[in-house]
Amino acid sequence: MPIGIQRLNAHQTHPNDRIVFIKPLPGPTAPFAQDFLSRIAAICKPIMAAAHISVMTLEEHEPNPEFVGRNFNAGEIVQLVLKAPRTGNWLSFRSVQMVMMHELAHCIQMNHGREFWKVRNQYAGELRELWSKGYTGDGFWGRGKTTLSDQYECQGTWENEIMPERLCGGTFRTRRSGKRKRGDVKTEQLTDAERKQRRIEKKFGKSGQALGGEEELRVKLEHGKKPKGKPKVA
Repeated sequence: MPIGIQRLNAHQTHPNDRIVFIKPLPGPTAPFAQDFLSRIAAICKPIMAAAHISVMTLEEHEPNPEFVGRNFNAGEIVQLVLKAPRTGNWLSFRSVQMVMMHELAHCIQMNHGREFWKVRNQYAGELRELWSKGYTGDGFWGRGKTTLSDQYECQGTWENEIMPERLCGGTFRTRRSGKRKRGDVKTEQLTDAERKQRRIEKKFGKSGQALGGEEELRVKLEHGKKPKGKPKVA
């Protein structure tokens, strides 16, 4: 589990200690979606552990014609679509597992570049190896099926559905406020005289006048003695 997070009073064995929260969409199929996501999390555990990946929230996203997976802030939130957009049928369990590999790769490489596909293909290969070994998770999740899994696995489909245009809905980073970095805005170049004038205006205002600014007044203030230096401005 990510550093600083500790799970207390869990109602059942958590499938993956590297995923903190698992959230289905509210509604009548929420228990099945919870089971679906939990089994996805369970089989991902060794892959995530080996890559030192953590996900704060794994959640279901509503069916849509655009995508089947998204990743926010390199694993802060991973969203998976579990149902086909037109029919509402459950998607193939193994296909959604492969979408999860895609989104986990975004925790390492945010953009769909060469390095991203290298990581994604590595995770996909590791997942296929787990399939060949019959691995489905540790402990309770190692049984493979659950009392709810038949509900969505018997409907599982992929090829016969009209699927979203893109597998991945993209990756997103939260724009954080902070101090501007050097180079973001060009600083105005001022001479010493200009900087001094700005200090005067800041202290006395544009219509103000520094004492001793006129030569005759300065001599009078010094009792007839002509000062050598010019008055200093704070």
